[in-house]
Amino acid sequence: MRAKPFLIGLLLTGLSLVLPAQAVTFQTRMENVSWDVTGDQFECRLSQTIEGYGEAVFVRRAGERPTFRLNALHNPMSPGQAQVWNEAPLWRPGTNAQLVGQAQVREGSLVMTLPEQPTARLLAGLSAGLLPTVQRSSWGNAQEPVRVVVSSVGYNDAWERFRSCFAGLLPMNFDQVSNSVISFASGGSQLTGEARTVLDAVLAYFKADDQIKGIQLDGHSDNQGNRLDNRELSRQRALAVQSYLVERGVPEDLFTIRFHGERYPVANNRTADGRAQNRRVGLRLDRE
Repeated sequence: MRAKPFLIGLLLTGLSLVLPAQAVTFQTRMENVSWDVTGDQFECRLSQTIEGYGEAVFVRRAGERPTFRLNALHNPMSPGQAQVWNEAPLWRPGTNAQLVGQAQVREGSLVMTLPEQPTARLLAGLSAGLLPTVQRSSWGNAQEPVRVVVSSVGYNDAWERFRSCFAGLLPMNFDQVSNSVISFASGGSQLTGEARTVLDAVLAYFKADDQIKGIQLDGHSDNQGNRLDNRELSRQRALAVQSYLVERGVPEDLFTIRFHGERYPVANNRTADGRAQNRRVGLRLDRE
């Protein structure tokens, strides 16, 4: 079912809503609830098994905030928009469910994912003793919705373990490193302090991931000056990035260097801000 615009308004104003009473509900019995925390340098996971359904997982990747995933062994929900709520437990009568947002239910074992903002609302709800709840119509009967409920039993202790895992995360994940941009001052090829900070995060990731088989550097310039000088300047910038990384242990034979001068701007060269964006080296990692 779809939330009407006025429902979103209720959410934004902090009002609450009531879930339909008739639904097929999957929820782990209180005495069987357990939270599992696992992680490494790349991501931390906080998960709860949902009896008869699958698993609810909060995932925090390096360089990002937590997101929520719902996994199913056999998913009885039909594809489409699901409602996501923070529901009050039975021992808190008079407290209505609060709408968190919507998410797309898909076929397959990964039923749905929630981005960072609604996930933060689910985590806040758990901290307050509320129950994250996903609701969607079933395959066999559109009038009989399916509800999956995550228990808050034992959550606070689990959250502390989950948060402790964050300290070991790398500053950036693979996707972020592979879209790194190193900026330069006008007419220069010297690395700034900000550029070194970005490259230090790239180094930390490179040392942690043994599947990196190549690093591509693309040098660029703005359109100030003549084209031949700009092309050489873009080459010097790419070489400056390579030298910084090689001096800190990255094998030189992993690099592919290209330099383009002013040919591929990402912003308008008519403005100072645009030219600053165009003075750059793009860095991309290749995995095995």
